[in-house]
Order: sequence, then structure tokens, then C-alpha cells
Amino acid sequence: MSTALFIVIGAAAALFLGFLIVVVVWQIRTRRFRPNPDKNAQQEQLNQDLKPAGFAYDRRTDTFYSLMDCWQRKMGYCRLYDEAAPGFNMIMHCEPVPFFYGGKRWLVELWKGQYGITTGGEIGVYNTTLEDVHSEKFIGTFYESISDDERLPMAFVLRKNGKPIMRRKGLHWWLTGFKLGEFSPTHTLTMDARITFPDKAMCRAFADSLRGIGYQPHEFSVRGRTAVVHYTTPHTPQSLNVVQEAVIQQANENNCGLYRMATAKYSDTLDKLEYVKAAMPELYEFFLHSLYARGLFEAFEWLIDLVPPPRPQPCPPEPCPPDPEPPCPPRPRPCPVECLLIRPVPGEPGSLLACPVPCPPEPESPCPPPWPLPCPPQPCPPSPPCPPEPKPPCPCCGSRHCRRRGSCGRSGGHRPEG
Repeated sequence: MSTALFIVIGAAAALFLGFLIVVVVWQIRTRRFRPNPDKNAQQEQLNQDLKPAGFAYDRRTDTFYSLMDCWQRKMGYCRLYDEAAPGFNMIMHCEPVPFFYGGKRWLVELWKGQYGITTGGEIGVYNTTLEDVHSEKFIGTFYESISDDERLPMAFVLRKNGKPIMRRKGLHWWLTGFKLGEFSPTHTLTMDARITFPDKAMCRAFADSLRGIGYQPHEFSVRGRTAVVHYTTPHTPQSLNVVQEAVIQQANENNCGLYRMATAKYSDTLDKLEYVKAAMPELYEFFLHSLYARGLFEAFEWLIDLVPPPRPQPCPPEPCPPDPEPPCPPRPRPCPVECLLIRPVPGEPGSLLACPVPCPPEPESPCPPPWPLPCPPQPCPPSPPCPPEPKPPCPCCGSRHCRRRGSCGRSGGHRPEG
């Protein structure tokens, strides 16, 4: 009995000594700490620390969210992720909604719950054309994250006890949001999710799947291409039992309280995290990994190797060869270079020269210019001068009524006799 007492006392003393060391180290590290007054610089530094985890921080809404091209996108989705989440202090309500559309199996899943020391919600969209995985460790569907062309406009409002604590929207494949230091039992959280699909047929397929898993008309609505889901209690079976949830949630609540107590002197999240990073880097690292533990996915890397390869697609037909270029048009005949002599016509004075009309300009063509080159137009030679006109005879010459004076008068004519 005395040995057991000594063991208990020794354990208590060790815990007290450890706590005392932590307090002393904390005081030394934070004695001269002053938060950076430049909020933009603080946010930039925090986002650099968060990027390897696949997340970023929005100071306007005090929300942590997943990046578009985070490393989680390469991991796809299968139900093993949800089943293993409690081992990483993530207690969530999961609602997978599978349906078939456009030759693919699709999955839209809603999550809400406690993620370590954060409260959050998610909407994920996945699809696959592959066959199910069949192995000793897992039998089921492995979904791939959708491509950029398949992303959907989504939005959700997360409420705690009916009060909104977060609003998120965007064109995404995995829309998320998390509140640091907020503890929430899962039954206190509700989510109103809105998803807009490319067409009405896909929206109907999603709505039919909601009905198939048990959703009633008052729990969702459809208008055109948009579906709205009022997510309170999941209709699909959950893998978590009550006892396991209670134990993990107690640890999460304690950690949230420890975070709030350690950062109580600051009200701004950026100041809180900068303070924690300076005072206790180990706690800061714990926070970074609590958003979405990389270990959760690393534990299932073996699953990626079991995913069957995609079916071979038929080769596309070879493109038609280009049409041959049309042959060049025949080269025009060379232009005449000499003027043509037109013989005089009886009764018409002189002779005329007829010169050829210049060649018209050739239309533009890709063909090389003809050879020989067209001749330049030749100028016409001047016309010959006209011959002098003969003098007409006097009107009275040769008349017997005229009297000859040696000539036809001074003017060369004849004058009548008097």
C-alpha cells in the first residue's frame, strides 16, 4: 500500500514539475513579446505557415479555409477517410450523396463537426469512371477529385444553436471553413448548403439521391439547376459510436479551453497565433496539423496503389491530310510590242496606226510571277501631217461669157465680159 502511495505521489510531483517547467519557459519566451502591428504582414506570414497544410486564413471573416490546389486534392475520397477521422481528433457528421450522371459516378458529401481545436464545415465533390477497389483491406469505391472544368458554384452557412458562425461560398471542388478555438458538439451544428449544377438533369440526379437516402421535402429544395439542403442530422449511418465520440470530444474541449486561456490577453486571431508561435512552437505546430491532419491521408497511401487504372480509350481518328494547293493559273500570253499599221481606206485621207491596249494588272496570287514579265505599254508614234489642200478652180473659168484678161483677175478668177 505504501509503495502504491509513493508511486502516486511521484507521478503527481512529476506532473507538477513538468507544468512548472512549461510555465517558466512560457514566461521567458513571452517576456519581451510584442505582436506585429502590420496585419497584412501577419496574415502573409501565417498563410506561408499554413500552405504546407493546404489551408489559408481570411482576416475579414476570421475563417480558415482550404486552398484550391492543396495536397488533399491528389488524395481523392473513400469512406475509409471518414471512418479513420476520429483517430485524429475529428468528430464529424458525414453525409455522402452518390449519384450517376454523364457516364460517371458522382459523390457530393457534406461534413460538419469538430476538427481538433476548430469547428468547421465542408462540401466536397468527387467522381470516377473506374471500377471499385477489391482487396483484403478495402472493398468499395474510390472517387477522384473533380477537375477545374467540373467545379461547381457552392455556398454554405454553418450555424451553432441556430446562430450563424460562418458563411462560405465559391467555385470549388472542396469548399471548407473552420473557426479556431471554437468547440461545438456535433448535434448543435446545422448547415444550409447550396449547390448549382451545370444543368437540370444533374440537379435532378442529385435530388433523387437525396430522396433515396431518406431526405424529406422540407429538408431540401430544387429550383432550376440549384439544390439547397438543410443538413441537421445525417440520414446515412455513421461509423462513430457514442462512447468514442464522448472521449474524443472531451479532449477537444480541453484543448480549445487551453488555447483560449493561453491567448486570453489578445482578441485578434493573428495576435493570438503569433503569441503562441513565440511562446510554445509545439502548440503552434499542433494547431497547424489539427485543421486536417496529413497523417489521416498518409495512413491510406497504400489505397492509392490499389486503384485500378483507367480503361484504355480508343485512339482518336487521324486527322485528314490538308487539301493540296490548287495549281497555278496559266500564264498570260505576252503583250504585243509593235503597233499595227492600218492600211488607208480609199476615199479617206492618210493612214492610221493602232497600238495595243496595255495588259490589265494581274490579280494577287501565291504563284510565282509569270516569265517573261509583261511588257510595258508602248507609246503611239505621232500621226503623219496631212497633205496641203489643192486650190479650187475659179467658178467662171472656161465660160464663154467671161472676158479673158490674161488670168482670172487679180484673185486668179475670171470676170464676165461687159
